[in-house]
Amino acid sequence: MSLDELRRYLLGHSWQAVDHPNRLFKVFELHEGNSVQSSLLLPSIDSQADAKQLISDAVYILSETYGLSREKIAHNISGWDCDVLRARLFKMRGSERSLPLNVASKVLSDLKQFIGHSAFTEFEPKPYFDKAGGISRIFVNQCRFGHTFSGSFGLTIESPLEVDAMLPLEGVEPELPFERRVFERIATGFRTLQKSIAEDSLTPLIEGYRVGLNANMCRALSDAYEAVDGRRIEYDFWWSAELSSSLGLDWEPFVYEGRAFEFSRAAAMELEKAEEIPETKVEGRVYALKSETPPGLDDQHEFEHLITMYWEREKGVTVSIRVPLASHQYIDACDAHKDGKKIRIVGYPEKQGKFWTLTKPKEFSVLR
Repeated sequence: MSLDELRRYLLGHSWQAVDHPNRLFKVFELHEGNSVQSSLLLPSIDSQADAKQLISDAVYILSETYGLSREKIAHNISGWDCDVLRARLFKMRGSERSLPLNVASKVLSDLKQFIGHSAFTEFEPKPYFDKAGGISRIFVNQCRFGHTFSGSFGLTIESPLEVDAMLPLEGVEPELPFERRVFERIATGFRTLQKSIAEDSLTPLIEGYRVGLNANMCRALSDAYEAVDGRRIEYDFWWSAELSSSLGLDWEPFVYEGRAFEFSRAAAMELEKAEEIPETKVEGRVYALKSETPPGLDDQHEFEHLITMYWEREKGVTVSIRVPLASHQYIDACDAHKDGKKIRIVGYPEKQGKFWTLTKPKEFSVLR
């Protein structure tokens, strides 16, 4: 950390600068009543020969003074303008200082997706969505991969806060920046998940999607857990010391393990059913065909003929949807696929896990 960051922290926490007989040094004191509770000796400039050692000593004294780890003090000083999500991966037994590269790559990808889903859910709270909007990509691109830390294997994801939004006006409570609201949504979601497990009920998770985890977030969390190959994941937050959080005072790390995985998956499935879509006309191109037996040889209709087509569910949001067809319809769909023509069919779209399926299909036709 730089001297400027350290001085800024001290002056913002009631430390007073005191002159030193030697102009190469500066003393800072923390007073309790009329007595000095703690004092620090700092160099005047970063380039002094003993600057690094004096700064290290100062961090140690601050750690003892405030009863915080040296890591946390360092974050409060240098990371004053960001919130940090810490994910610690650990085995049931033993410890490890590194991860297999494929595990590290997959869990980072899943956490990136989880954070992006969290940002879009904060922007537009819905039980689930098919595709995250641009706000997801923008938010993820603003986040930074921070230092790893000891204790099995830990990684940090930093979310820089909008500094202007953190500057208080006299008599006016500052509005929480979007970045803080996203991380508070995640923390609230972990608490709700913990409550669901304790009560052995999905109700808190299902009812809490407006302020916590929605289906997309639940699935991304469970994907990350599957990626770590039998390890647990402990999630923790370090909030910016410059912007108080309603969750900061009594927040405790949350350990995501087997039961959390089961509840997340179950809640995702329920939340994906939350929106009932009326009978809909689906129109688009076929891009995949699957049949267990050649059409025309199944007079008893014992086998399923399945196509997958594109469907513009909302303006600008195109998804894939599976459609079961009768034998003669499947033949027409094959021809439409070969000729590059669109098809139209009416039915009830349902979300089943990650996939859309059209149920009760009728009025099949190939568009000319």
